[in-house]
Amino acid sequence: MKFDYVVIGSGPSVYRFLLGMQNSGKKIAVVEKNRFGGICPNEGCEPKIFLEGAARATLTSMRLQGKGITQPAKLDWKELIQQKNKAMASFLNNMQSMYEGLGATTIKGEASFVDQHTIEVNNKKITADNFVIATGKKPHPLNIPGHEYLLTSTNLFELEDTPKNVAIIGSGYVGMEFATLLSAAGVKVTVIVRSGQPLEGFYSQHVHQLVDEMKNSLGINFIFNTNVTAVTEAQTGYEVQSANGNLGTFDKVINASGRVPEINALKLDNAGVEYSNRGIKVDKYLTTSANNIYAMGDIVDKTAPALTSTAQFEADYLSALLTNKTTEPLRYPVIGTVTFTFPQLAQAGISIDKAKEDSNYSIKDIDITQGDFLYAGTDDHARLSLVFDKQNHLVGAAEISQTAVDDINALIPVMAIDVDPEVWKEKMLMAFPGLAYKIRTLI
Repeated sequence: MKFDYVVIGSGPSVYRFLLGMQNSGKKIAVVEKNRFGGICPNEGCEPKIFLEGAARATLTSMRLQGKGITQPAKLDWKELIQQKNKAMASFLNNMQSMYEGLGATTIKGEASFVDQHTIEVNNKKITADNFVIATGKKPHPLNIPGHEYLLTSTNLFELEDTPKNVAIIGSGYVGMEFATLLSAAGVKVTVIVRSGQPLEGFYSQHVHQLVDEMKNSLGINFIFNTNVTAVTEAQTGYEVQSANGNLGTFDKVINASGRVPEINALKLDNAGVEYSNRGIKVDKYLTTSANNIYAMGDIVDKTAPALTSTAQFEADYLSALLTNKTTEPLRYPVIGTVTFTFPQLAQAGISIDKAKEDSNYSIKDIDITQGDFLYAGTDDHARLSLVFDKQNHLVGAAEISQTAVDDINALIPVMAIDVDPEVWKEKMLMAFPGLAYKIRTLI
């Protein structure tokens, strides 16, 4: 089989890429070894946000007890998982046909390069003028004794029976969000943190505040500066060992220690594609060291955050580049990111920690509990930090609150248009008393 483009992987970036290439007249194939749609809709952000809605409602009702709510909600994990599966079944079952509807030939199997113009899938050779690698990342394997007992996010999304207590190894997005979800379901959670702080990359002051909230309000236990060395089967569950001794016995142990590039099976050396342990190396046009092979999404070794939004942005750019709609290099916009904990952490633009080390920036810290937008008084510790440059333009923001993602998303246009906040206020008037309106009073 011969194609103009073969895309390896089928995540959200691939869907965007196919949309951009739809009227190009090019013959395109998409190769996927697992489930079409990739990690995000199958075992990542889409099922997570479905569960998060119920968890947030449950935790909010707990906060409102004694403030007008007499009986807090109780989350039925088994029923929630069943509802998630039901809600997403038709969408996920149609992913492959959606790609075919955009003109692509879909091929199920694992791809590996034979040379710069050839891959092998299911013992058959497929040739193409160009390739796009979008295989994403997979859970970081923990090579320790007892690793076979560990669950990952994939298993957890299918777990119908709620364990009484779990240990979560890792404290990035996945670890902290699952700690929140399981805690809302009444599970006793212990988070094992390799360093002294979870969620590296978020504003450290807000992270410390979040940890205090999760400990005091949700009863989550944190063990810091600890590496797990082994997991052993016990009569009542699994014992987790560290260099300092036994950390406890748990019904389930979850590996949330990070994600690594899905790269090994590709045999990139055969095609002359350079890579590192962070992913595939690309230039400012998303071109690899082999000039007919491109990469996009989480598989790329990049400084931009590995998010669905950045992957789709790269896909839009790459399809525009390959259809001669642009000749410019890739330039990322203002990027927002959020962790769906309770409360949420969200941020965009210049980080607060970085701005504190640079005299070119000034920082405004705001206690947003002191205002007119406290809904029933459930958000007692909400804080917003803003970064301004020498021209008084807003260039960064970080927030901890139950509505942080909405607030930061409302601030991103202010950063993107790069004007004095007073000019922005003249051009935009948000609906009152919506959450976005309070931004007007804060900048």
